[in-house]
Amino acid sequence: MTEKQSWETVLDTLEKGDNAVLVVIIDREGSAPNSPGAKMFVTLNEVSGTVGGGISEHNLLNRAKSLLKEGKLSTETLHLEHNETAEENRSGMICSGSQTFAIIPLSKEDLDTIKDIILAYADAKPGVLTLNEKGFGFEADKSLVEDKVFSKEKGKWSYHENIAKQDKLYIIGGGHVSLALSQVMNTLGFHITVYDDRENLPTMNKNTFAHNKQIQSYNDIAENIPEGDNVYVTVMTFGHVSDENVLESIISKKCRYIGMMASTKKAKTIFSNLEKKDISKELLETVHTPIGIKINSNSPEEIAISIAAEIILVKNTRFK
Repeated sequence: MTEKQSWETVLDTLEKGDNAVLVVIIDREGSAPNSPGAKMFVTLNEVSGTVGGGISEHNLLNRAKSLLKEGKLSTETLHLEHNETAEENRSGMICSGSQTFAIIPLSKEDLDTIKDIILAYADAKPGVLTLNEKGFGFEADKSLVEDKVFSKEKGKWSYHENIAKQDKLYIIGGGHVSLALSQVMNTLGFHITVYDDRENLPTMNKNTFAHNKQIQSYNDIAENIPEGDNVYVTVMTFGHVSDENVLESIISKKCRYIGMMASTKKAKTIFSNLEKKDISKELLETVHTPIGIKINSNSPEEIAISIAAEIILVKNTRFK
């Protein structure tokens, strides 16, 4: 379940008159399961998301459900030490690090804020989630320089996070791998756009996972691909000529990831042709090709998994 879907579940719960609880990791030191921003959404009947699993999550889940059963609406924080030798706040885990969690009850008074959050995800327009001892809030169309900021001073704490800055995947080519990749990346919360220059392509018609599908001449494709550290592009057109033309038109764009589906020989040929067109070797080396993690994949579904794994690796590397 994506974060947007979790918020939708909470909204449905609140509209029915029941409360929910949001559990968020707001700070971490050392080695600990999951990082700041990880969220768990708890209702009396359903749990989505995770803050790391294990004993600590089990205890947090129990605490959240206790708040729901008792009807308490006050925000809490919990600091846990994942160390057997810790004198206080031992979590029962042995990772050696520590984490601080915010436990925030949600009620019907939060309906408008949650609707704004869901709308931001639907439109892929980022905003800032703010948590503190008073509860939580959301500012649409705002952005922090750092994605996550935690501060604590004189007994007061605050946590701010960019949310709804949705990762966007542009798949150029609507064939079998494109269909399989759309399905995988949809489950990972990416906003997916697929382009192909062929009318009535069966795999395009079957693709119910992409948020946007367009029949587009590859000659003008660069105009449709934005730049940004949340933009990922995969090139997998019908033939090597169109692959080369597309790559030539987008390679200078400042995207987080550009990958091209190709054999080693095909990639070498295309790179050689592009070098003759004065595209630098250094720029060509930024392209992920042959695309995907090497897992000896053969079927479209396996290839899609390998591509998804590579994209996730690149996505998560930026937070190190």
